[in-house]
Amino acid sequence: MRFFRKDDDAPRWVDTDALRWNPEEPLEAEPRFAPGNDVGWTQDWRSEPRAAVPDLAPPETPAPPSVPVTLLADAPEIAPANLNRAPRLGPARLAIGVAQGLFVWGLLAAREAGVWPGSDPYFFSALMLAGLFAPLVLLEGLGEIETRLLMLWSGTVAAVTATLGLYHHWRIQGLEQPSYSLFTVSVLCALMLFTAQVMIRAMLREGRALPPYRALFDATWALAARLLVWAVVAGFAWALIGSGNSLLNWLRQTNPALDLGVAPLLLILPLIGLASAAALQLTAPDCRIGHTLLRRALTTTLVTFFTVALPMLVLASASLLAVHLTATPLPLAWSLGLALLLVLAINASFRGEEPRASWRKASEFLAAFLLVALVAVAALALQTRVAAFGWTGLRVLAAAAILMLGGYGVSYAAAALISIGGGRWMQRVEGSNRLLGLLLVGACLALASPLADPVRLAVQTQVARAGQGENLDFPWLRNKGLRFGQDALLAMTRSDNPLLARDAAITLSVAPAADTPTPSEIGANIILRTPGARLPNSLLEPDWSAFAGQVPPCLTRPTATCEAWFLDLDHDGRNEILLVYGNDARWWAAVMKQGPDGWRPAASLAAPPCRGSLDAMRAGDIRPAEPLPGWRDLLVAGMRLTPTPVPGSYQPCLKPF
Repeated sequence: MRFFRKDDDAPRWVDTDALRWNPEEPLEAEPRFAPGNDVGWTQDWRSEPRAAVPDLAPPETPAPPSVPVTLLADAPEIAPANLNRAPRLGPARLAIGVAQGLFVWGLLAAREAGVWPGSDPYFFSALMLAGLFAPLVLLEGLGEIETRLLMLWSGTVAAVTATLGLYHHWRIQGLEQPSYSLFTVSVLCALMLFTAQVMIRAMLREGRALPPYRALFDATWALAARLLVWAVVAGFAWALIGSGNSLLNWLRQTNPALDLGVAPLLLILPLIGLASAAALQLTAPDCRIGHTLLRRALTTTLVTFFTVALPMLVLASASLLAVHLTATPLPLAWSLGLALLLVLAINASFRGEEPRASWRKASEFLAAFLLVALVAVAALALQTRVAAFGWTGLRVLAAAAILMLGGYGVSYAAAALISIGGGRWMQRVEGSNRLLGLLLVGACLALASPLADPVRLAVQTQVARAGQGENLDFPWLRNKGLRFGQDALLAMTRSDNPLLARDAAITLSVAPAADTPTPSEIGANIILRTPGARLPNSLLEPDWSAFAGQVPPCLTRPTATCEAWFLDLDHDGRNEILLVYGNDARWWAAVMKQGPDGWRPAASLAAPPCRGSLDAMRAGDIRPAEPLPGWRDLLVAGMRLTPTPVPGSYQPCLKPF
């Protein structure tokens, strides 16, 4: 209270008469302080003495030394950024799409002109496969993945796909089978990259290596919806301007003025790349209308469609299994297709959430066990085909699909059984999906690489069947066995089994050859057994593919080898060339004779039933001899008919060679 104590007897301004107002007195109507009114302070309050107020200020302390600061004059005012707006990446996406189209066109043009890198088939295959997949990964992740991580991931994809492209060309080198194997490699790469992209996006979005299942679910179906839009737009663009019956080709044919004097691919490929980038731009986060109307709506539509389709798939699967057991066996493709649809529908219905309708839970429970049954039916059908004809590349891929779908079926059935005991319904699906996703990425990478090449594995099993005396699929080894099948057939021609060697030699003699061997390759394939002889250029230069069934494979394939003897077999004073192909157990030969039209096959010889004949020829025990007296020819209406000896009418082996 010391702060309000009156100091001595000094008058205070609060003690004046003007402030002694009694609220009980009647209020006056006129204003108290109107001009001319004397009512108020009797003296100026500013001249009155003031009461003493204690000094409460803290003691002064010396100020710290100040550092002079130079201020920037006329500094511009920076407006705060809108952190809620995604960056505009549309121009960057469109530029990447056009660049991808130009890159592919450049590779094709270089190959047509015979300049590098098109002149190097290995490098061309590597760049082509990387140029198809790496830009798509970059376009899809732009705006979804942090820039530095996206560039690192895209570079990794380019390196992996380029390596797979190198291996792909090596396995088909010199064969007319690139489209078949390229499609398989492309599908495996697409499935591998789709699964890996989903996992990476979910991990980066949640900021941890093991993201919640709901994040994986959302990323999977959102990416599927986005790729569906991309496929529709890119396919429409190809049909409009890229295919042979496209609108662009029709306009160029009907309106010559539209011919700009440039290669059509120079316009088509960049435009298709632009359409591909535009499709991904429509569903990008920075395109709010497309992101909301297309991406989210289509994602919801896909999930709802598969959820509603789950009960119908359950009924269809049960009906087809009943037909399989009672009437007609279910085809392998049908059982695998239904199993895949059940996996998608179960995941769409589960969604990683607990509150859902009872019909969804019941459908998930039944579908899990039907999935196991369908996989078992597919495995039985595959085993029947393999037992009859052996393994092929497609059958190895089918076996891999059966193993993957079987893993889903067993884990889903176990989750359904555990759900009966309590806990969240089908909760164990979450862990199995994570593990099987990683296994799917590894399986696709192994199947597309030398680790588990399906064609190589199938050829190895076919060779094993040959050793056991079982039937072989010779047409598959020739047509779709790639270089593994060709090498296996070449090895079989040197087999001790004469029947196997004969069948392999016949198969190779009619095998199609896409790459015509060069004269130097043909010369390297032929081993000269006549001392001092030299192969004429007129034998090495022609294309012998039209005579594939009449000449040895050394003239039609870059890798087959033959042996040559120069002998005069028709008494004309000029040597013919005896080209022998095979081994000591089974060989056959073609007699090449030079005529007005060049060298042509004139006759053929088959190996005798005596072993060691080819070794004797190599040792020099070979000479022309006059034919033995035999059957005379018949002249019928001026036509000469020559009797053919019955097979097996050879002379007996006089001595072992």
